[in-house]
Amino acid sequence: MVKETEYYDRLGVPPEATPEELKKAYRKLALAYHPDKNPDGGEKFKQISQAYEVLSNPKKRLRYDEGGEEALQTGGAGGGFRNPMDIFNMFFGGGMGADDEDDEDDEGGGGGGGGFPFFSKGSFRRGQKKPPPMEHPLVMSLEQLMIGGRRKLKLERKRPCGACQGRGGKPNAFTQTCTSCHGKGVKLTYQQLGPGLVEMHGSCPICGGSGRVIADADRCHVCVGNRTVTDTKISQVHVERGMSQGMRIPLRGEGEQEPGEEPGDVVIIIQEKPHHTFLRRGVDLHMDMKVSLVESLCGFQRTVSTLDGRSLTITKAPGTVLEPGAQMMVRAEGLPLFRNPYVRGDLIIKFSVEFPEKVDSHFVSEFESLFPRPTMSQELTGEEEHVDMMPFEQPEGGLGDRDHSIYDEDKMDTEDQPTGCRQS
Repeated sequence: MVKETEYYDRLGVPPEATPEELKKAYRKLALAYHPDKNPDGGEKFKQISQAYEVLSNPKKRLRYDEGGEEALQTGGAGGGFRNPMDIFNMFFGGGMGADDEDDEDDEGGGGGGGGFPFFSKGSFRRGQKKPPPMEHPLVMSLEQLMIGGRRKLKLERKRPCGACQGRGGKPNAFTQTCTSCHGKGVKLTYQQLGPGLVEMHGSCPICGGSGRVIADADRCHVCVGNRTVTDTKISQVHVERGMSQGMRIPLRGEGEQEPGEEPGDVVIIIQEKPHHTFLRRGVDLHMDMKVSLVESLCGFQRTVSTLDGRSLTITKAPGTVLEPGAQMMVRAEGLPLFRNPYVRGDLIIKFSVEFPEKVDSHFVSEFESLFPRPTMSQELTGEEEHVDMMPFEQPEGGLGDRDHSIYDEDKMDTEDQPTGCRQS
């Protein structure tokens, strides 16, 4: 003989109802009074959820049958009920069952599914939704990509509020219709496209598409009913040797997270910082080096500082001529191959020769004695015209614009000519 039948009456079942009958009754009533379907059924939905929470747990049901609701309060098993939507999500997600027998002393059910949205539409199973990955650029110098290592990165992301376990308010919070979308969960915006306006449909940012929000009095004082807060974390990013522009480093589970969803990922995108000496092409390094005319003819020694802090001596032996624009290669002094650092690219050096602007007559005579002029193959007759040369600078518009400008002043004024004779 049970002391009270209030909870059984809420579900419309007799006190001797089996667990299967309880489930069937709750399923029918929960779908009928769910606030998404029945905006005025919030209180009824709350009552049937509380009844099912107690009667579906064998220990809580026995205590209720023996002493009624007062026994639940004094016994510590029902001092605070779970959020009705948590019960609903757990039921349709398959989470309500034998595991709940161990939760009878959980005041308010803080660990029993508090991370679910209040009014989720569609699938109610856990872990099926995941926010899109957050992308963060990471600027790296060539020196850092040469040696690799770990970098610290400050991440700011949305995470479920710890004060309310992502519920947005008290465990038994009362909800009300969203005033922004008027309970529809959809917000209409208009965007100018050409001469007209295009109507855009999107999820309401205030209620998250649920159509209902937590009453002001029941909202969490930390997240103010938003269910999420901004979280800051310092993450370690492992940069491998030889990584290059555009490579992506995933950080699993370090991104944003909505209550009831899996945490998203963070994707770090490598961006190479331009170097003042080297230009990267694959695993090869290219650089320019200027030498004097004497060095190009008589040899030289130069030092080059590498990306990993070493010094290389570049030597050109006397007796060999270095032509302007010549390129020389130093093997295995480039960047390491990604994920195979024992294979390295080459260092390619392009030389430019600096010529003196003017030389005196004494230098010319001495230079001609060392390098005689070649015998001229063409004899002059004396009838040739002598011209002078001067420096030439290419116009910005190119040769075509220069040729066109020659005749700009000689264009004929054809306004008074007949159409058939007008020149173009």
